[in-house]
Amino acid sequence: MIASGRIPELSSRAFALSLEFSIVGFLDDLKRQAGDLQARQNTDTAALERNGMLVESACKNVFQYWVDLVKQLNVINPPARARYAFDTKTVFDGLKFSDFRTDVRRKRLRGQDVTDHIALLCVLSTGQRLSMMKNFPTDIERLEARIAQSGVVCRPETVRNPETGKLIEMRYEFDADIAAGARVVPDHDNGTLEFTIQNLDGLGSVVAQFNALEIGSKRLDELAKWLVGQPHDFLAGALSVRQIEPR
Repeated sequence: MIASGRIPELSSRAFALSLEFSIVGFLDDLKRQAGDLQARQNTDTAALERNGMLVESACKNVFQYWVDLVKQLNVINPPARARYAFDTKTVFDGLKFSDFRTDVRRKRLRGQDVTDHIALLCVLSTGQRLSMMKNFPTDIERLEARIAQSGVVCRPETVRNPETGKLIEMRYEFDADIAAGARVVPDHDNGTLEFTIQNLDGLGSVVAQFNALEIGSKRLDELAKWLVGQPHDFLAGALSVRQIEPR
């Protein structure tokens, strides 16, 4: 017969052992979770570093290619194949691309000096200063969208009835020198580059995203063909393509 006084002692010891095993088991589980998380973080960091190096290599290819390209284009001054319309009555054709130049900007990312964006810029000069007036909301919206897309500097003047304050018309006066070219914005984390092609085929932009490994001389040759108005396959194989056209 077991003395009644020993039962609490055994129960207390068993409880302590059970608690110890429970704590050890939970701690081991936390260690496993922390180890898995640390491994994923190390993998993620390595992937980010690899993507960043690929992107910077692609950006270097783009800038070096464009520095040489603009020298040739400023001699050739290729003609624009498209028509450029601010409205149905104000349309320009037979223009030439000129004043080619390239620019690169840098930024800091995770303590490193990296590319923020690269631009290849040019101008379609009409040699004309335009004065335009619109009084219907849809016409106003359409013209302002086309002015914004063209890149011209314009400060519209609002004309209202002095007695009622009602809108009479909007007046626009600007030099019709249209900005065109290409702009590259890299995504170092994801290993991609986004190209925005502006006003090469009339007023409008095309935005295309590529893997960094896709950006070499072959791809850039296709963009150069686009710039001089030749058939091209620049967009072939892009991760995504989006067209932006003014209303």
